[in-house]
Order: sequence, then structure tokens, then C-alpha cells
Amino acid sequence: MLKAKKLTIILTFFVLISLFGTTFVPMSAFAESETQSSADAEPAPEPVPQPSVSDEINGDLPQYNLYDTDKLYSEGVFMVNLNTNIVVCSKNPDERMIPASLTKIMTALVCFENVTDFKKIVECPYACFDEFWGDNPNYRGASTAGFDTKQENLTYLDCLYGLMLPSGCEAANIIAYNVAGDIPTFVDMMNETAKKLGCTNTHFTNAHGLYDKDNYTSARDLYLITRYALDTYPGFKEICEATSYDMPANKTNPKGYTVTPTNKMMKTSSPYYYEGVKGVKTGSIYEYEEFNGTKWEKVDSRGVRTLVTTCTKGDYAYLLVTLGAPYYDENGKVPEQEYPYVDHKALYDWAYSEFEYSRVIGKNEYIMSAKVDMGAETDEVGLVTDGEFFTLLPKMEGAESIVQMIKPEVGEMTAPVEQGVFAANLQMVMGNKVVAEIPLVTARYVAIDQGEYYRRKVEEIVSSPIFIAVCAGIVLIVILVIVLNIIARNRKKKNFRSKRKIAVSSSKAGKPTVPKSKK
Repeated sequence: MLKAKKLTIILTFFVLISLFGTTFVPMSAFAESETQSSADAEPAPEPVPQPSVSDEINGDLPQYNLYDTDKLYSEGVFMVNLNTNIVVCSKNPDERMIPASLTKIMTALVCFENVTDFKKIVECPYACFDEFWGDNPNYRGASTAGFDTKQENLTYLDCLYGLMLPSGCEAANIIAYNVAGDIPTFVDMMNETAKKLGCTNTHFTNAHGLYDKDNYTSARDLYLITRYALDTYPGFKEICEATSYDMPANKTNPKGYTVTPTNKMMKTSSPYYYEGVKGVKTGSIYEYEEFNGTKWEKVDSRGVRTLVTTCTKGDYAYLLVTLGAPYYDENGKVPEQEYPYVDHKALYDWAYSEFEYSRVIGKNEYIMSAKVDMGAETDEVGLVTDGEFFTLLPKMEGAESIVQMIKPEVGEMTAPVEQGVFAANLQMVMGNKVVAEIPLVTARYVAIDQGEYYRRKVEEIVSSPIFIAVCAGIVLIVILVIVLNIIARNRKKKNFRSKRKIAVSSSKAGKPTVPKSKK
């Protein structure tokens, strides 16, 4: 009986130790695990950087629509602030239009993509000149860089300057011939490059941009091409910004000669001069013809002028593409003003007066509070910005044009909460485009309420299935002990009665009973 009691007590003791040992974790250990989960499980991400060239390639840019584009002569417009990659003006950006000599921007780009030695001498065969004297009236009277057939002292660099400054069409063909071996193969390379850059409304049929109905682009696509060339090849930018270049001597110019850009906004002597404008390329076709199957016929058109420029004033820089400005006025006369320059000046004047680069939100700015469970002396903690955000804003609207959204939704945090723990992202939204994300982090440390912690642990233990099962087991053990005790007592009483009955019977028989001695 004693052994059964001891066994019962020992089993009960070990069950209780097991229960409390696995369920009741010390507060210090709990605090350490909670801190680890708060700080490490979801680390604060790095702020999303400003858009890069890859953003330009997919064309997914935030945009303002504040300028009355009906005032512009150009039919296709795409103007981007280069500091922020924000589109500040757009008009028919994806409509296919005639690029004219803006085609040469792609010609230069493909050259930079495939040539490493720009001082290498190039070949100037008749194949690079013949089409300008052929049957196609659109190719006659093309602009030139002054190169001679069979000239033997031209380098790739000479050709690039001849291509971009005086807009030499023979320079385009010479580059194409020497890079690819023949002009059609080079044109295929131009189209492949356009596809690589994400252009969806562009197709080239020649390297110089003389009229062909299948040679077209859009304002947005031409922005992608130009932006990529400017950002990727410093040499391209240097050529576009040059105001003159000295060419080597040839038969036509035995003493050598100097070429200058066709962009009048770069020339201080021009009425169109605009301070800060650098490059990039002009284009124009005053008339063109199409072949109807039997003969060439003039297209009833006002011609076309195109222009790509960049402009920098102070800390602000823009890239502006315009297509489809008429060459002639409504009366078929050459107007007193050249429309692309009028548009570019108007847009630059407007942009530099309308927008400013401003701070939308600063570092450590309070945004909201988050609920904290089991916090000592407080049930919430402030969330502040872990970064700052500057962008281009309209002066009249300011930061009101930026919508702020918090993603993901901030949930309840559990103490202890360390300072600087990531909670969510503050998204800056312009239109439907997220232009930046600033992490929100906890502003201070929140300690755990120890009394509340232990109260909940006790409550957790008492309500746990294990505790209930152990209690039931203890009750069963107690009942079993009681039952065993009752059985033992009854058995003892029964044995006692039996011995007494035997003793009584023996005395009646006159035989004394002598207990046996134990050996």
C-alpha cells in the first residue's frame, strides 16, 4: 500500500513539472524571442530608388497633364524632367509619325553599340552615295556633311560628327556600310535595337531618315532611344552638344573645313537661341512623294519639321521630343517662324516657371501610431519615416499632387518593441504610379508589462488542454488512491474479523491458541 502511494505521488510530481516546465517560459526568454521576431522576421527594406534607365525602357513614367497642348504646332510631343523622370507634357506620344533626320539618332546609337575604335579609317564606296542620285525623288537634294566618294582619311568619329551636326545623309550610309558590311543589314540592326529598348511604334527603312512611308517612330519611342543613347554613351552626348567640328581635307575642301550644328537654339547669333539647350538633332522634310505603282506622285502635305533637344538651367534638366510640326504655314508659304523652335521655347519657358524640385516628406517625420500589445505604460508606438523624398512639383499645387498610401496595413505589434523596427511602407503615388516608397519604423523602444505577461501565462496554462488533462489525471489518481485505501481498509477489517472468529472458536474448544513464533 505504501509503495502505491509513493508511486502515485512521484507520477503526479513529474506530470506537474512537465506541464509547468514546457508552458511557463521565463519572461526574460520571452522578451528576447519577441525582440528577435520584431527585429529580424521582417527587416526594414531599402527605400525604393528613383527610376533608372530600365524604367524608361518600359515607358512606365509618372506624368503631369497641365499644359494646353492645343497651343503647340507639333502633333507629337513628349517632354520629361531628367531629374525625376516625370513626364511634364505629352501629346499623341504613341502616334506613328515621320522622324525625318531624327532617324540619325538611332544610326549614331547603333554605331556606338558596335564600334570600339572611333579613330579607325572607314571606307567611302559609291554604294554610300548612289541612292542620292537615283530614281527616288525623296532622296534627291539630301543634306550632306561634305564627304567625297572614295575619301580615304575619314574616321568613325568624323562620320559621327558629320551625321549629328550638319545632318549628313552620306555620313549615315558610310557608318551603316562600315559597321554592318551593307546598309540593309545595318537597318535591321537599327530595328533590333529599337525593339530591345521597348519601342512599339518605330520602324526604320534607312539610316538617314529621308522620306519612306515605312520609316516612322513616335514621340515616346524617340525619347526612349535618345535617353538611352545619352545615358549610356558619353561620347554621343559630347557630339550632340558640340558647337563645331573640324573635318579633314578632301578633294572638295582641300584645306579642310568646319561643320556646325543645324540646331538654331544652340547658336548665340540665332533669334531662336535658348540658354541651356544642348543638341540633340533637327529634322525636316519640306515635301515628299509616294510611288503609286507606275509613277511618283507628290503628297498634298505641309511638310514636316522635327526636333529633339535637352535643356539644363540650374539644377533642372529636360529632354523634349517634338514631331509633326508643319514645314509650311496654312497658305503653303514658309512661315517667318520655324514652328519646332517656337514649341520648344514655349515649353521650356513654361516648365522652368511652373515646376520646382521640392521636398515632399522628410526623415523622421511622424506619420501614424501602431497599437502595441502588452506594452509597459503605453499601448501604442509612433511610426516615423526612415528616409526623405524630393520630386518635381507644380508650384501652384505643391505636395498636394502627391497621394500618400501605407502598404501593407499596419497591424498590432507585441511588446517588447525595439526602436527602428520596420512596420510598413509609405508609398508616394502620382496618378496611378508609385514614384517612391519610404519605410515607416518605430520611433522608440516599448518595454513589456511583466505583470500582464505573467498573468497571461498563468491564464494560458490554466486554459490549456494539457493542464486540463493533467488536472483530470490528478483527480483520477486521487480517486484511485481513495479507492485503493478503501479496498485496503476493507481487506484489513476482513482479515481481522477472520482471525478473531478463529480465536473465538478455539477458546470454545478448550484448546488454547499459541501463536506461532516467527523464524
